[in-house]
Amino acid sequence: MNRPLPSDDALRSLHAQSLQALSPATLARLRSARHNAGAAHAGRWRWWLASACSLVIALGIGVQFVGPGDHQGAISTPIVAAEEDNGVLYDENPDLYLWLGENDLAME
Repeated sequence: MNRPLPSDDALRSLHAQSLQALSPATLARLRSARHNAGAAHAGRWRWWLASACSLVIALGIGVQFVGPGDHQGAISTPIVAAEEDNGVLYDENPDLYLWLGENDLAME
C-alpha cells in the first residue's frame, strides 16, 4: 500500500519519453492552450485594479456628501428639543412681570 515515490530523475525521464510519443499537432494544441491560459491570467489584475479604483472613487464621492457638520446623531436630537422648550419661557405673559413688580412676596 505504501509504495515509495519515484525519484525526480525518474519522473523527468518518464516525462521526456511521453513528450516524444505525442504527435506534433497535439504538442501545438498544448502550447496554444498554455499560452491562452497565461494571457487570461495576466489580464485578471487589470479587472481587480479597475474595481479597486472604482471603489476608492465611490467612497471619495460618498465622503464629500457627508461633511463634518452633517452628522446627526442621537445627541443632537435632545439638544434641539431643549432649545424648543426654552423658547416657550420667553413667550410668557407680560402681566406676570407686572405682578412680580407690585408684589413684595414674590421677591422673598
